[in-house]
Amino acid sequence: MSGQTRLAFYGAGYLGQQVYHHVSHYYRNQVEVLGFVDDTRPAGIEVIDGKTTLGSLGEAVATPSLGAQTTEIVFTIGYANMNQRRAALERVLAAGYRLFSVIHPRANIEPGASIGAGSIVLANAVLDQGVSTGAACFIDIGVRLTAGTSVGCNNYFSSGTSMGSRVRIGDNCFFGMDCTVTTDVVMGSNLFVNAKTLVPRDVGDNLKLVEVHKSRELPLLGSR
Repeated sequence: MSGQTRLAFYGAGYLGQQVYHHVSHYYRNQVEVLGFVDDTRPAGIEVIDGKTTLGSLGEAVATPSLGAQTTEIVFTIGYANMNQRRAALERVLAAGYRLFSVIHPRANIEPGASIGAGSIVLANAVLDQGVSTGAACFIDIGVRLTAGTSVGCNNYFSSGTSMGSRVRIGDNCFFGMDCTVTTDVVMGSNLFVNAKTLVPRDVGDNLKLVEVHKSRELPLLGSR
């Protein structure tokens, strides 16, 4: 339909299908969903609601009707490896695509909050005044980012995670369900924070955090 934004989802797995559900319900009059770009599946495989895979990102770039001049990307690569997810994000940006953000109508975004391009914010999430996020962050159901918190690019916040005021977070971090980070904590990049972990003090880069209040910090496999 004329005037609608043409969208391709990058990532045809469970996360892509979950976000497609929101887009098809809440953006249906604003967008035209072309299908799913996926580097691991050939074109033509049905994913959901008759929408199929469109081939790899390289194939999409080489197809005029799917290229960056005509199509925006919903970034739905999963969180199993956050560094690989970041590499996929860089490929999308290098190809010149614009990122499409998905904001659930029941998310609470306060005036003065800033959401990075390509971020996804689901129902009952709260982004308080002065919050800022980088590109391609995923903010799941019921996440709370309170006043003045600053988040880098490519971070994934699972349901129930809560940040105190003025928290600082780097890039490429994963937070499991129901994590809590207390006020004024500064966190590095490339972190895996286990579900229900309390983080009451500053932490560096390349760590797996488990019960930080008991000082259990483990290096991520492959980190230096």
